[in-house]
Amino acid sequence: MFYILIVLSLEDNVFGDPVFRDPTFQYKVIAEGLSDPTGIVFIDNDILIIEKEGTIRLLSDQQLTEKPIYEFEVNAKSERGLLGIESNGRNIFVYVTEISTGDFLKNRVYKFLWNGNELTNPKLLLDLPALPGPNHNGGKLVLEKNSNSSNNDDNLYVIIGDLNHRGILQNLDSRDKPDDTGVILKINSEDGSAIETNPFSSDPNTAKYFAYGIRNSFGITIDPLRGTIWQTENGPSEYDEVNIVKPGFNSGWIQVMGPMSRSETTLDDLQILPNSLYVDPQLSWRDSVGLTDIEFINSTKLGEKYHNMLLIGDYNQGNIYIVSLDENRENILLDESNKNLLDKVVDNDEEADSLIFGTGFGGISDIETGPDGFLYVLSFKEGKLYKIFK
Repeated sequence: MFYILIVLSLEDNVFGDPVFRDPTFQYKVIAEGLSDPTGIVFIDNDILIIEKEGTIRLLSDQQLTEKPIYEFEVNAKSERGLLGIESNGRNIFVYVTEISTGDFLKNRVYKFLWNGNELTNPKLLLDLPALPGPNHNGGKLVLEKNSNSSNNDDNLYVIIGDLNHRGILQNLDSRDKPDDTGVILKINSEDGSAIETNPFSSDPNTAKYFAYGIRNSFGITIDPLRGTIWQTENGPSEYDEVNIVKPGFNSGWIQVMGPMSRSETTLDDLQILPNSLYVDPQLSWRDSVGLTDIEFINSTKLGEKYHNMLLIGDYNQGNIYIVSLDENRENILLDESNKNLLDKVVDNDEEADSLIFGTGFGGISDIETGPDGFLYVLSFKEGKLYKIFK
């Protein structure tokens, strides 16, 4: 939610210098002066940084190039803009709210080739709606290796929010066909085609869908140990969520946010597509903090005890939260040491503070584990890229 401000953080740190619960952590700013940065990706020894107004910047040898390496013509009103970037080394994928012929808006996913200096050979993979909006555009991307492909193409997951649509994908009884809103799509990254094993592949209207019932999301990641999809989701004013996303997942919006037990909703109120399932969130914030990116620490560089733990960023408070998973990596591990969280709902500041890894990042838009094994945190409000290390 790139326009909401609620200030609350560990030890009353209001977007000052970052502070960590573990005093052995350090940080440094490796890029600043960015304009509303929304994402980063590592490629070779460089970092590409996207800015909401449509520019892609190159950070090379810790120097930020003054001139963008690529510019899109975007509509950046509210939550529109250049919103997502991902890479598998040879290709760069971006999600952008693009102005097309006649000032018509579309949310589009492009694939580019990276030649070491510039982006070339743009190819349109997805042509998605952008209206009415202007909020709930989603935009985050994540790649997984496709083991079923003979040419090692990757599968690409793409999140688009509901764009204020109200139809069957928002769990309302509607005669309208599915319209590519409020979903997580899973496509072949080579040509944008549907994956044959997708849960709704029997219907051409839903063949590219992996999940639905999504209000809006600024975070998606893959567990490096199990390959499971995890995602954050934003509630209207309460019950931001952290979800484990199995094939066919129905997140429940608009009928429910947070645990179903805290609402008057039942499963009978949801629109259940064939092969779909509803599952309560793994963790919810009763009062919205604007959850953003989510990332597994896929490295031991910060210490063995943090390896494969899950980080969750927020926008309103500039906090990074940290949680462990159980042995099967199917559930967030909440034990007797924090009895108040056994209901999987963060109900107050004290419960939120117990999960904080670090604070003071000024509205987080991306968290990534770098190829060097250290953490990188992108601040939308501060226009800075931080490196966290020991």
